[in-house]
Amino acid sequence: MNLNKGPLKRTCLETDRIVMAHRLEQFLLLLFRVTICIALVKSTDAALRECEEKDFHFEYTECDKQGGRWRVAVPQPDQCVGGHPPPPVRGRDCSFSCRPGTFLDLSSQECKPCPSGTYSLGGGIRYDQFPTGKHLPQGFRVVNEVISLASLQAGIPAGDAEGNVDQSSTNCEGSGWQIRGNTLTYIPSTCLSTLMYSVKLVRPGYVKYKYLYPDGGIFFAFQVQNDQCISVNDANLGKHMFPPTTTEASWREEKAMNVILASGQLLLSWKAMVLHGQHKPIKIKGIEIRGVAYAQECSPCPNGTYSRGNSGHCQPCPSNTYSGMKASKCLPCDNHTQFSGIQASKCEQRPPCTVSDYYSLHGPCNWNRKSIIEYRWTEPKICRDDIKGAVTLPSALRNVDCPPCNPGTYMLNGHCHICPAGHYSSGIGECKRCPANTAPDRGYNFVWWNEMPDKIASSCQTMDEGSCDVHEGWLPLGDRISTSRSRRSDLYLTLSLQVLGYKSTSLASMMTSAGAVGTVSFVFDTTCIGDCGFYFIEVSSTGKPTILSEWNGTLPKQAMKYPVMNANGTIYQWVFIRSQITEDVSTDQASIYVINVSNTVDGGAAGCIPCPMNMETLECIPCPSGHYIQNVTGTCVQCPKGTFLKGLPSEGIKACVKCGPNTQSNDGTECTASCHLKMTNATFDLTPLKGFIQAKGIEIFSREGSSYFHLFNVSICEASKAICNDTMSQLNQRETLPVSSAICRVTSLPTANETLFVNPLGLGDRLLAVSDNARFDGLQIPKGIVEAWQLPQIYFLYESFAISRTCSGGYHTMVIFRCDPTVKVSRATLPTTCPDGTCDGCLYQVVITSRYACPICSQQDYKEIVGQCTGGTQKIHRIPARHCILIGKDLTETRTVECSEISVQMQATIGAATAIGAVLFILVLLIWKKNQRLEYKYMKLVETSTGKDDNLSAAESCALNEGEEDTSGPMVDKIVFLKTKPKTRSEKRRREEWDSYENVALAPSGEGSF
Repeated sequence: MNLNKGPLKRTCLETDRIVMAHRLEQFLLLLFRVTICIALVKSTDAALRECEEKDFHFEYTECDKQGGRWRVAVPQPDQCVGGHPPPPVRGRDCSFSCRPGTFLDLSSQECKPCPSGTYSLGGGIRYDQFPTGKHLPQGFRVVNEVISLASLQAGIPAGDAEGNVDQSSTNCEGSGWQIRGNTLTYIPSTCLSTLMYSVKLVRPGYVKYKYLYPDGGIFFAFQVQNDQCISVNDANLGKHMFPPTTTEASWREEKAMNVILASGQLLLSWKAMVLHGQHKPIKIKGIEIRGVAYAQECSPCPNGTYSRGNSGHCQPCPSNTYSGMKASKCLPCDNHTQFSGIQASKCEQRPPCTVSDYYSLHGPCNWNRKSIIEYRWTEPKICRDDIKGAVTLPSALRNVDCPPCNPGTYMLNGHCHICPAGHYSSGIGECKRCPANTAPDRGYNFVWWNEMPDKIASSCQTMDEGSCDVHEGWLPLGDRISTSRSRRSDLYLTLSLQVLGYKSTSLASMMTSAGAVGTVSFVFDTTCIGDCGFYFIEVSSTGKPTILSEWNGTLPKQAMKYPVMNANGTIYQWVFIRSQITEDVSTDQASIYVINVSNTVDGGAAGCIPCPMNMETLECIPCPSGHYIQNVTGTCVQCPKGTFLKGLPSEGIKACVKCGPNTQSNDGTECTASCHLKMTNATFDLTPLKGFIQAKGIEIFSREGSSYFHLFNVSICEASKAICNDTMSQLNQRETLPVSSAICRVTSLPTANETLFVNPLGLGDRLLAVSDNARFDGLQIPKGIVEAWQLPQIYFLYESFAISRTCSGGYHTMVIFRCDPTVKVSRATLPTTCPDGTCDGCLYQVVITSRYACPICSQQDYKEIVGQCTGGTQKIHRIPARHCILIGKDLTETRTVECSEISVQMQATIGAATAIGAVLFILVLLIWKKNQRLEYKYMKLVETSTGKDDNLSAAESCALNEGEEDTSGPMVDKIVFLKTKPKTRSEKRRREEWDSYENVALAPSGEGSF
């Protein structure tokens, strides 16, 4: 060991010296770098001049604990060094801010007015310019989270139990909040997209924003969080958490004022997400926040606007004027050669007029039913008719035959008017009184458009809520009504029809679940150079708009029919939006040829229908529920058994439609299914399940912890309808009607104080069929959506009256009653294949697992179990099968029968062995008998043969004849002759030689000699 100690010690010393040298080298290098940096700084400072008084500007420090701050002088960086800055001065209180139109001059610490061409909110900030292609303004950011059902079904990444993953790990590209068309636009997708803005309030304030939210199918919420990322649970703010929907053309300003927010950092969030289907985008075009710190300078007015001094906002330039940035006034265009729209930054040259720049207008009819057709320029006129290639305005046409009035109206003083009560008209001639026992079939029938009807109005709106320079949004053109011409693409042209209500089809209720109370149909077409939009909208009596259908681009002439399920008054709107492109869109146009609304309480009648009459009002008395009007007698007749009233009672017997499989209707109102179901192979009794049951969807969380889920409310055996309420609308004091249906769904939003419910949707308005398999006529169910189950299941299929723009066949719901005898407490769940109740947004499923969903045990479902034989007796048990339940008479029994100690298996073995032995004995006996007969025949053959030795006498046969017995004693020798086929030629010759001798039986002599 001593031999190795010296070299090892030397090696360690050498290693230490190397390490010390390396460390010294690093220290010297660091010292060199520091020296260089100091030298550079000194050289830079030496190159900069000394700061003078004009080089300093004032800034405020951060607020201290006393709520105050200091004003300090700070030079511009890299301009100068040193100098003699003014001493710090105690500044204004942190909560101080100037009024709108002024800014805080830090030199004097006084508020001063903004100069012309600028504006200031004082203690606020506004964002209303979002140029396309630019980044979000400072303070804004967007976070996209993939928490969709599709990703949950596909599998959540490891370590992320809530399904929250970054955008980089999934594909949210092209969706979420983006800048589009100078607005913050939410592009719908299954990603939860959050638009966030961080702001610091120095005093209590508020936030307001303008938005378009035309589609209630999108989850849209506004939230405020403090610097601890905790939601501000203010009662007043809670009213604005879920903004109400708007129409396509109506910007709404949501203003959350008087919300007491503590000073400090706040995070404002706008969240949006869809689960299924396609929906319209959400747009935010302006955000204003009050309560922020002072404005140190005024903001310049953008292009197309101007302001005078001391302004809190900028005014848009009117038509035919323009302005640039920071303008104090708008400059006029040359009215003869140029034009401009509202809020224009430049003037454009007027183009030559074309046939698209004027329209025809029918004048009133005279006593001779003649009219004048005049031609007018489309307003505002932006074309020139005095240059080469331009068309001129045609001359008026006189003495033109007036078209007839619309059905249900008559001509009076050159205009069409609705016929009085008890009368009808085809539109030609005077109104006629309805025959006896008939009443006018009221409605709206617009076929001719020589003038704007009384009940119809047109309007024009702009996307930015500016003034619309088009006088009439829609123009009557004789055989159609069309949108007015304009080169602007930011116009919403709306045609509105107000209906006071519909005549009730029954005495029971104003809302029927069995059939429509009326129909709305219209014929239209569109001509566009781009992706123009045409929308059919219903505005309910509560003011809530619903897009019933929409179309894009050029469309041929076609018809649309919509069944009306609610008898309350409503407003129907047809909205046209031109293509959103930079090209000339003046040729974009929508035309409506026919509008027909049936069974209204007002309007004219094109004919009369037989019905029970009210002699005072001369109107029909509504038939009882489930009754139709017999055309011959005009009396109410109940629909036949097994049918229900789906159409209008005035349609007669054809309004009664047969119920679906395993459903019945006794009163003709609707088809129902009894709790006692008798299917093809089994009978079920769901009576113990009668009532209501709820199924909860998957709970979806966002990054900050907020969550929501869907809640399904199901009525079993339809004792009464399930009800879903919109508690958020009630909180916001907005009038809403509860949704009543066999199945309804509502979005649940848990908060710190309570659980809110929004967006109720009826999913089970009509029962279509009941089946023991998931196959229904007229409904295509995608493969793999319905879960497989080994035990019996019962399927209830419902349809919804709710309008769907993405589901061509509407909404359907399957309530699946699943048999599970092991379940003690019945439960309602959603299928694992579609964890939120639906995979496509069109077909919904609710699974109710219960032992009561199993079939009732019949005699065929019982099986016998034989016990062990003990003491000569055994028990036989008769029990039901596992998949059925006992209801009523229990056929379970146990009986005792006599038995043998030997087991059945042993008895079977003995019997089999005995049978085999008997068969073998019989087989041996048959073979022996056969051998005896063959031997006899052979000996006979030998006797008849002749041998070669003629001297020898023929031998007696040794064989026995039939019936003879062998009498020879034991001493008699027997020679058995066997004759086989020779195998070779030599053997054959030897056989022939032997055969030439005669066989002789030899018997022994008494003397022992021959």
